[in-house]
Amino acid sequence: MALDIHDKLKDNPLELKGYGYEYDPLLDKWHIRDMAADFVYLGDEDVQYELPGTLRKILNAPSWQPDVKGSYPLFTLAEWQEAGHKHAVLNFVRVSIHDLTAEVLEALRNEDTVTLVLESDNEAAMPEMRRAFFKLIEAKCQLPVILKRDYPVEDLDHFLLHSATDTGALLIDGMGDGIWLTAQRVFPQKVNDAAFGILQASRTRISKTEYISCPSCGRTLFDLEETTAMIRKATNHLKGVKIGIMGCIVNGPGEMADADYGYVGSGPGKITLYKGKEVVKRAIPSEDALDELIELIKQHGDWVEQG
Repeated sequence: MALDIHDKLKDNPLELKGYGYEYDPLLDKWHIRDMAADFVYLGDEDVQYELPGTLRKILNAPSWQPDVKGSYPLFTLAEWQEAGHKHAVLNFVRVSIHDLTAEVLEALRNEDTVTLVLESDNEAAMPEMRRAFFKLIEAKCQLPVILKRDYPVEDLDHFLLHSATDTGALLIDGMGDGIWLTAQRVFPQKVNDAAFGILQASRTRISKTEYISCPSCGRTLFDLEETTAMIRKATNHLKGVKIGIMGCIVNGPGEMADADYGYVGSGPGKITLYKGKEVVKRAIPSEDALDELIELIKQHGDWVEQG
C-alpha cells in the first residue's frame, strides 16, 4: 500500500503519524501500527531524516539514486524502455490502458523486477482499468499491479465513496495487488485508513478486527450501538478476527454466517454466543456476555493481549 508524501513531511518525522508511524523523539524510536503504509512517494526530493525500516521510498526515476537503501524508482513507460540503470529487485512502471499495446505487453511479460502502476484519468476509471486487466490476462502478462487513483477533492465522503468504488470492485475480482491513493486535500490519516479499509473489505490484506452488525429493527433485544462499541473497545486489537453482533436470533445467524464468533440477542437480557455457525453458549445474562465472549475467543486460541 502506497501513499503520497505531504509537504510538511519533508523535514518533520512527526507528520508520519498519519501514515501509521509514530516517532518518539525521547526514545528515538518508531511505533508502527498494523495499518501502516508500505511505501511513500517522494517525487523528486528525498526526506531529510531516516524513515522507519518498514517504510520504503518511491522516487521519480530521474531523481532515484541506486545506492540509497530502501528506495525504488518510479518510471514512466518511456523512461523504463530507455533506462540504463534499474533496481535489481523492484521497479515501478506507470502505465495506462493506452500504453498496453501488444508490443509493450510482449516486452513486459518476462520482466521479473517490474510492478505496474496502473492509472486512469477517465471519469469512469474502474471499467477502463478492468479493460486493462483483460489485456494483461490475454497477453499472459502476470506482473504485479498497483491500482493508482488521484482524487482532487476536499469532501471526505466523496473521496471514500469513489476510492472504494474504483479500487474495491477490482480487488474483489482478483484484479490488483495493492492500491495507491492520492488526495492532497484530505487528511493523510483518513487516506491511509480508507486504503486499509478497502484492502480489508476486499480480503486483499487483513490488518484489523472486522465486525458484522445488523441494521437493527423492532426485534433487536439490546442497544446495538452501545453494545457494538463495548465489544469493539475490548476486541479491536484482534487482527484478522471477524465478530458478528446481531440484535436477535431470527436473521442474525444467517447474516453473520462467515464470522469467526457471534454475539446474538436471544431473549430479553440474554445473549447466545457462536463459534462459526455453531451455538456454544446459550441464554447468557447480558452483563456477563462480553466476558464470556472473550473467554470463548481465548479457548479457541484467537486472543492476544494488548501491547
